[in-house]
Amino acid sequence: MTAHTAHTRHALRLAAAALAAIITIAPLSACGSSSSSTSALQEVKNKGTLVFGTEGTYAPYSYHDSKTNKLTGYDVDVATAVAKDLGVKAEFSEANFDSLLASVDSKKTDSVANEITVTAERKAKYDFTEPYAYSYGVVVTRKNDNSIKSFDDIKGKKDAGQNGSNWAKVAQDKGATLVQVNDFSQAVETLTSGRADVIVNDGLAVLDYLKQKPNADIKIAVKSEKTPAAHFPLRKGSDDLTEAINKSIAKLRKDGTLKKISEKYFGEDISTK
Repeated sequence: MTAHTAHTRHALRLAAAALAAIITIAPLSACGSSSSSTSALQEVKNKGTLVFGTEGTYAPYSYHDSKTNKLTGYDVDVATAVAKDLGVKAEFSEANFDSLLASVDSKKTDSVANEITVTAERKAKYDFTEPYAYSYGVVVTRKNDNSIKSFDDIKGKKDAGQNGSNWAKVAQDKGATLVQVNDFSQAVETLTSGRADVIVNDGLAVLDYLKQKPNADIKIAVKSEKTPAAHFPLRKGSDDLTEAINKSIAKLRKDGTLKKISEKYFGEDISTK
């Protein structure tokens, strides 16, 4: 055997040993990386904030105070109380309604505080907390319109609503055509100008609007019997965060915090069915 051949074999043995070491170590490294994955709750705890998407134009749930311009509202206060109970700070990212759930998908926000109800389509895509508010639906018309006596009467009518909202879906399921708007004020403008025939929306929001603008040329024509509930939606797989928020909601309901927030905005408790 020549010196050159021996040197070559020695080099090959070293290369094989190195390859075996890599193969042995690689699976251990992979296991180590997967075990270090952070849960949804721990991510929130680590960053110290729970970020909610919200409209900021949907009184009395999420809006800006006319005097201070501060973001406020029932949903905002409840979200703030929940975050505080979890030991973190609530932050809010304002956007049009139709992009709020998309912000959860993109991880720009952790949840939405904007009267989000559960639908079959949403349930397939998101985890939902227990409800923190209950309300009812109404059909709004111009004051001189007496043609709407029930939700079934909106068939063939034009509904001023927000794309992707549960109220727009209710209207469309009843046969109405959607005239897309960005917020409730624009919906009222669209209705009173004749570009829409009805507004299907949350009854408490409409009552608040009428309280602020009693001379508006609108009225509640029909009130629903069903009571939709508002929940916080979370990304699928956020089991521990969902459970933690549920515990906070239960605690805040039991100690009277939700009732206090309700009475601040509505004069009654909307946190129970």
